[in-house]
Amino acid sequence: MLGAGRSGQVFLVNTPEGSIARKIFFEDKIANLIHYFFFGVPNPYVWNQNALSCAYYRRKILKQLVKFWFGSQLRVADAFAMGWNEEFQAYQLDTEFIAGRHVKLQQPFSQNQGEELYQLVHVIMIPLQKLLIKSGFDGLVWQAGKGSPTALNNFLLESNIAEKYSFVFIDCESGVPALFPINFFTLFSFYLPKAFKHRNPLFDDVDIHKLKQYISQEKVNLEDILGTEQYLEILEQVEHLEYNQKKWKSMRRFDRSIKYQLHKGYITEKQAKWFSQYPLIWYIRELGKIIRICLKLLIISLPSKLFNKLKTIHYKRIVKQLGKFFFSQRYRLKIASDYVSNRILAWQKRGQLTSEEANDLFTRLSSENASAYLTDFGVHLGIKGFFKALEILILPILYSTGIINEIVLIIWFAVGGPVYRSIYTSWRMIEEAREGREVPWFALIVGLLPTVGTLAYPCQMIYSATGKRSKVAQFIIYDFFTRLGAKIPAWGGEDTLTEHFFNTLADKIVRWFKERG
Repeated sequence: MLGAGRSGQVFLVNTPEGSIARKIFFEDKIANLIHYFFFGVPNPYVWNQNALSCAYYRRKILKQLVKFWFGSQLRVADAFAMGWNEEFQAYQLDTEFIAGRHVKLQQPFSQNQGEELYQLVHVIMIPLQKLLIKSGFDGLVWQAGKGSPTALNNFLLESNIAEKYSFVFIDCESGVPALFPINFFTLFSFYLPKAFKHRNPLFDDVDIHKLKQYISQEKVNLEDILGTEQYLEILEQVEHLEYNQKKWKSMRRFDRSIKYQLHKGYITEKQAKWFSQYPLIWYIRELGKIIRICLKLLIISLPSKLFNKLKTIHYKRIVKQLGKFFFSQRYRLKIASDYVSNRILAWQKRGQLTSEEANDLFTRLSSENASAYLTDFGVHLGIKGFFKALEILILPILYSTGIINEIVLIIWFAVGGPVYRSIYTSWRMIEEAREGREVPWFALIVGLLPTVGTLAYPCQMIYSATGKRSKVAQFIIYDFFTRLGAKIPAWGGEDTLTEHFFNTLADKIVRWFKERG
């Protein structure tokens, strides 16, 4: 598997003609809820032949238009074939396999200073959005990133290309309707007006009339750059797109629901014909199914999962580890070292660190193990884990039994972390002052901040030892903020604009330390 999004999973398939990327559409749980609310069925690419055909012909048309617009700077991963996948019980789309990577994150060894990100966003994505709107691809601007930070990972920087920056648009199919931009101004200025125009929430909709007008207006230029044969192919593909989009978008909610269940094998042809005559009975049946699923989830599944989870906890091991944590400095150092090592490996696996850069960090980690600050970082990690478990398991019980009230609960969640960090760091300051060593006053200040206070000692490490010796501490800060961006619901994730925003924030913090070092 090469990757997965809200619309499908992509697999690398080797064929006699070469490698292809096979996108098998699937039903993401969160996306399903959204699709059910607006359309009454899951993602149409999973079950609707006409929707799949639209995806196929859109790629064919865009392949030529993008070449016309951007030359060698950008191209679209071509679609080769489409069909039904019996194993997954869903439709699939065979596309061009792209040997490339996502744009680089900033990290301690970075040289490009975010140039790749700038090129993709400002030279490719923003102009592409404008051109898509101009040519009638209203729904495709979501996949091109208008108000959608997750769209950044729809583009790869192609490898082994003569040009310095040559990008490929690899994912042109949406997973959810375009109604959840991060910028609400975009929702009201673009997506809602377009939704009213198309008479449904935008989901890869194309304004066919506008597209035909654009192609007609640009006839001379298109023929000049692409050739007459390619121009005639575009016209033919637009006709196919128009036919399939009309059939797909004109289906009534009721018909979509029956067609979906028939296609998935949940009902027979005979049942489908019978239910199509009695819509009320169908909706009562569907409502009953939803009620049964909800009751099963609340009464059986969730309690069972919680009980099984509690059974798997090794309580003796936890008590033993707590004892080692409080009484063994070596164990506290191991916590920090293991944590940083795992994060280095994670970055290397993503291709965001080279083998040489990862080995450099591992070497520095070993040499910095003598640093008391790395041990203190391990203490903060351990205490955070302990109090996080306390918040999840103990505080709800104390609140439900009336031992603590809402005010105490809110205060704990707001200042709990800064309090335990400040207590520990204050004790360490007294200890260091008594020994005549450097006092970690900077760690005390950073530790007072909610959430980012976990970085108190990495910040102290950079502040106390700027330059080459602080690469591990720099990496910890890059990693912390980058993970923060990746964990933000809906708009976050790996290789998204949200992740890059937080990663850039980390870069600014690290550079601020360097300038004052």
